[in-house]
Amino acid sequence: MQQYLESLNLRKILLIGLFFRVLSIIFSKGYAFTDDHYEVVVLAQNLLDKVDSPFTQDFLVNGEAYLFSLIYPYIHYSIFGICEWFGTTNPETKMLFARIVNSLFSLLSIYYGYKLTERLSNRKNDAKIVGLLLAVFWVFPFMSVRNLREFVCIPPLLIGCYYAVNQKLNNKSVLLAAFWFVIAFVFRYQIVFIPFTVGLTWLLSKTNWQKAILFGLGCVGFYLLTQGIFDYIYWGNPIASIKAYFTFNADAKNIEIYPNGPWHRYIGTMAGLSLGLSSLLFFAGYFKTATQAGNRRMLFLASLFFFAFHSYYPNKQERFILPFIPFFLILGVIGFRDIYETLQIKTWFRTTTKVLVYWFIVLNTILLCILSVTYTKRSRVESMNYFRKKGDLQNFVIQNFQASQPVAIFYLDKRLDYYEVDSPEKLAALPNELKSGKKVYPNYLIIVGSADLEARLAMMKKIFPKLQHDTNIEPSFIDNIAYVLNPSHNHNETWFIYKIIR
Repeated sequence: MQQYLESLNLRKILLIGLFFRVLSIIFSKGYAFTDDHYEVVVLAQNLLDKVDSPFTQDFLVNGEAYLFSLIYPYIHYSIFGICEWFGTTNPETKMLFARIVNSLFSLLSIYYGYKLTERLSNRKNDAKIVGLLLAVFWVFPFMSVRNLREFVCIPPLLIGCYYAVNQKLNNKSVLLAAFWFVIAFVFRYQIVFIPFTVGLTWLLSKTNWQKAILFGLGCVGFYLLTQGIFDYIYWGNPIASIKAYFTFNADAKNIEIYPNGPWHRYIGTMAGLSLGLSSLLFFAGYFKTATQAGNRRMLFLASLFFFAFHSYYPNKQERFILPFIPFFLILGVIGFRDIYETLQIKTWFRTTTKVLVYWFIVLNTILLCILSVTYTKRSRVESMNYFRKKGDLQNFVIQNFQASQPVAIFYLDKRLDYYEVDSPEKLAALPNELKSGKKVYPNYLIIVGSADLEARLAMMKKIFPKLQHDTNIEPSFIDNIAYVLNPSHNHNETWFIYKIIR
């Protein structure tokens, strides 16, 4: 392994990262979460189409301001707009270009993670190990092509840290750190705890307190020139979206809507992401840096503050912790290498380390190869692709009693007010809804999931006597695995499509 590390350089590491990201660009279609599709992709298309109500109404706080920054959706607005300017309206082509842009942007995480580690460590191979981890950590290529604020904030976050740990800290470095931290902030508000801790560390320092003042002024100025302008144009208030975000997330009723969990849940999340037993190496190294002075301790405290806030806050969605992972890897590697230099004389320690390292390499490689080509939410996306390509869809009814599955209408390239039947009450009301004529009469039925399929089909035949099976849209391998591992939370996503014959 030492020989392999010696053969590596930053260029090779970037090419390795690019290779797996290209695989994800080509094969990892779909979306991972609700937000990376509906709050970015759909919003961008709504803005491009100039619809009357482009924003998700649940996220318009008091009807006054949208609680997310519009900068990231407007990047996709630009991507889609360029595609349409060249005559391309195909949603799959638009998303291909979106994956390319997001994935290439994520390469900055590898570059600056490498450079940041060089500034934090006096060992040349530490940066190579970190760069390689950021290139091929099993979730990163997959996440790089998602339209996810929690992941896209990582490159500017690491760039900000790179300038903040400059050994010869000067005004230019401080202002560059402020700029990139603000860019990360407008992508994901919660990362504010990291630059806040950096600024506070400087403020409490006898030598850098003046830099802290400049840093604070720089952050305010750059915010007003970025997020502030967007908020003022849309809502008439430069801090409107931040205020809306705080108001929404401080409301206990809104918190209850989302998955909640105990304070220690994210510790388990990090242990799982770093593949169980091998997480011991990263945890030991990460907390080792807490005992060290200077920039290592500053980044430890900054990232720990971020982690502690999310551990305290009841809403526990796994994606929230994504910006913490690079810090965990960087400080984990540097800190554990310090521990190893001290304890490597002990045979048991060398053997245990070797076993855990190979454990990580084997499992990470397997998961990397699977996830990098995984098509998530396949049935939701491909059902709309199927209708778009077939070209005869007038409207459809979607029936699912297990859960209300969001329909990826974006891929239909056509706006429809479809019929949704997700409860017995809505099923009973469907005949009257059809007769009212408020919506276009459907010519297709979608039944989601195989549970009680025949019984549910019989119910629908009472309303639509002539149903003809058309096709089945199967979920991806990972979608099926998610269902098998946790059927109470994840549901079977085979979509059964029937033609309604009148």
